[in-house]
This record gives sequence, structure tokens and C-alpha cells, in this order.
Amino acid sequence: MTVILRPTTYRRRADLEEPIVHSSSRLVPRLLTDSADRHPERTAIVHGEDQLSYAELEAASNQVANLLVSRGILRGDKVALSCPNLPSFTIIYFGILKAGATVVPLNVLLKAREVAYHLTDSEAKAYFASEGSAELPIGRAAPPGRRPGGSTGRGLPRGRRDAAV
Repeated sequence: MTVILRPTTYRRRADLEEPIVHSSSRLVPRLLTDSADRHPERTAIVHGEDQLSYAELEAASNQVANLLVSRGILRGDKVALSCPNLPSFTIIYFGILKAGATVVPLNVLLKAREVAYHLTDSEAKAYFASEGSAELPIGRAAPPGRRPGGSTGRGLPRGRRDAAV
């Protein structure tokens, strides 16, 4: 089965000649905001013993969005994300969308030269990478100057588990 997703959806209103255009990148973060408004205490993410409510997920993703905007990320800019399937992935993903940017997901198994290629090819303006672990050293695969906690002026504060540069 093939599924084709279009970045824009169209809806016709009887009183308008032209279709109303909704950008899907604006609708996805709205789903989180609406869920947080309606059910703030409900569980949004479960990871082992840890749980995040919709309100916590909304607040954390807003922090990421505010960070990106404060660092000069504009609507339509591309932001790369290399993170295993952890709560931080969802938080950062929604944050990127809330900032109006486009997510460039990168496989956590990429080697440094592959990460460098995709960052250059996508023209990513920022890069979030998990520090990983001994078994999965994601952050160390980032090119020099783009490693977690790097000093390029575009990252999260040092000591955070995830970083943007």
C-alpha cells in the first residue's frame, strides 16, 4: 500500500471561490497545543517509569521553540535532529515545528562524514544531537564545531543532554 502525504491540505468553503490552504507544519504543533489545553494532566509520553503530561510536553516544546527563535531560526529554516526514540525526540520535534522550521531527521547510526553531508546538503541552520551513550555515540558523530555543548553560539547551555548548534 502506498500512502502519499502532501505538505498542504485544501478545503473548499461554499462562500469562497478559492480553496483555503492549511500548511501541515502549522497543524501538527496545534494538535499538541489543543491536547494540552483540553487534557493538561493526561499522559502524553511514557518512557519506562517516566511519564510526561500534555502540559509538560507543551511547555518543554515551547522552550525549544523559543530557543530556536532566540537564536535566529526563521520560518522555513531547516533544523536537523539526531536523537534515539526518547521523550527528548518528541519535545525537540514539536519545538522545531512550533518555531516554524522544518525538521530534518537524521538516523542516529550515521557516521560523522554522513552527518556532515546531510547537514550541508539540507542547509540546516541548527542541529540537535543527543549525547548518546557508549553503545550509541551520536553526539561524537557530529562534525567538529557542531558537537553537543559546542561553542558556536547556537546551542543549548553546556551540560544539557541534548544540544543544538
